[in-house]
Amino acid sequence: MSDNAIEPVLSPREQQKKWQAEFETAREALVTAEAELAAYQAEVNAFRMHCRLKLDDLVDELLVLNVEKQDCLTRLQLLRQEQEAGVMTDEADPLRPLPDDQPIDELEPDLILPTDVPHDKAAEKRLYRELARRFHPDLANTAVARDYATMMMTAVNNAYEKRDIQTLYDLAGELEPEAMAELEGIETSATRKLRQQVMQVQRRLRRVQQQMKWLRQENTARLYHRAQRLEEAGDNWWDIVRRELEAAIERRQEEISRLQKQLALLETR
Repeated sequence: MSDNAIEPVLSPREQQKKWQAEFETAREALVTAEAELAAYQAEVNAFRMHCRLKLDDLVDELLVLNVEKQDCLTRLQLLRQEQEAGVMTDEADPLRPLPDDQPIDELEPDLILPTDVPHDKAAEKRLYRELARRFHPDLANTAVARDYATMMMTAVNNAYEKRDIQTLYDLAGELEPEAMAELEGIETSATRKLRQQVMQVQRRLRRVQQQMKWLRQENTARLYHRAQRLEEAGDNWWDIVRRELEAAIERRQEEISRLQKQLALLETR
């Protein structure tokens, strides 16, 4: 059939039969997706508890050292800026200005810790742009779709301004404006109710899919998959990770020591 072929107009009874089939298919997919999400969450949570028992001491130490290193980097940049300007300020002064380009230091990119994923501004921006394209009112074809898109776009903007990434992912599970506008063209109340049920199940399914996507990006889940790969290869995963954390801690301590020496030299000038 040609792409330009006109689809046959279905009678109300045929349309209702079609949507009943869509409802059954969507409901089965929702049940499967919810079961998969629940099972995966249970696996990751159990793994998280094992991580806390076996790795929390090293993870906590590394995170504390990371904060200490960041503090040294900030102080170092402040001192350098002040000495270049020929003005020194009291470090305890709450009104002391922070450097314009405050250094941001991160852990090694290949070192995954069993903690929540930090905010990824680039990922948030990509998601925001995707939602803005979907829900931009100017792209709506009808008044109903435009009203719905306006409401959704307001919610998207509010969530993005608040850096509420979970709400953005929830909004990504909402239906398209055209789907909402389609209800206006349904004449009988029984058929409209069935279509609303289909849309409700589809919305729930998309939200479950978004929750699974978000969970898979969480650090503990990423670490869980790495552990599975190593265990399948016959490696002792816990020993490997502890050695990696111990090595990272040693590197951090050396970095902090070097930064403290630089600070001491600058402070004596």
